Amino acid sequence: MLGMLKAEFYKLFTKKSFYVCALILMVIAGATVWGTESLLCARWGIESLDLKRSGYTGWTVFNVGIDNLPVLCSIFSSIFVCSEFSSGMTKSLVIRGKSRIVIYLSKLISSMVVPVVYSLLTVATAYSVGSYLWGAGTWSDKYVNSLLIPMGMFILLQMIYQSMFVMFGYVFMSSGWTTAINFGTASGLLPGLIVAGISYVATNWFGVSRSVAYSITDYWIGSYGSIHDVEWPYEQDALNKIIWVMVAYLIIPTVIGMVVFCKREVK
Repeated sequence: MLGMLKAEFYKLFTKKSFYVCALILMVIAGATVWGTESLLCARWGIESLDLKRSGYTGWTVFNVGIDNLPVLCSIFSSIFVCSEFSSGMTKSLVIRGKSRIVIYLSKLISSMVVPVVYSLLTVATAYSVGSYLWGAGTWSDKYVNSLLIPMGMFILLQMIYQSMFVMFGYVFMSSGWTTAINFGTASGLLPGLIVAGISYVATNWFGVSRSVAYSITDYWIGSYGSIHDVEWPYEQDALNKIIWVMVAYLIIPTVIGMVVFCKREVK
């Protein structure tokens, strides 16, 4: 297992697409922070705005651009998983007698590092640009609840997302299909269509109230994508639900992916 993990991390950090996606995230974050003043002026219909006098610092904008992370992670993960099917690397590992479960888990664990690295790079870029424009700001203990804990939960959620991205990669074994499904999942398009369909059937065929029908979104991990904007401590019931959702989305896709990979012939 350790040897496979070392190999996976080596492949991860030598892929050009890993750095391309990271660069895109950093450019978006930096450009958004740099244009914050212009964007706010346009939104409020005023000619100028001194954000520094308004209290803006690097900490104010440190999470700007982080919402783009799921989509970029979905694209990279699709490439990272499926490129080894097209190159024959996965088949070679199977032929050499490597455990399919070890192959799968090592790929999943290495993929989970991606959102951690991307999050840190995005945050560092936004904070650096914000600090350059308005000053670094002074650290305060209040940032633990308002910044660090929410961001930590967000990164953890993105790591859990990888269990789905990797699962789809091993189910479809094709970069095209996997990228399309993962992109649709990360962007919320596919879950939105599924929820709308289930809600329509529940309300029109079974007489379930619309509010109850749409409550199923509470059990979709993407519903908590903006958790980095929530100040903690969080309500205990809501926190318990988030924890159970994360556990379910880690275990269920992982089990499905491993079962499919173990039973299918690798071409």
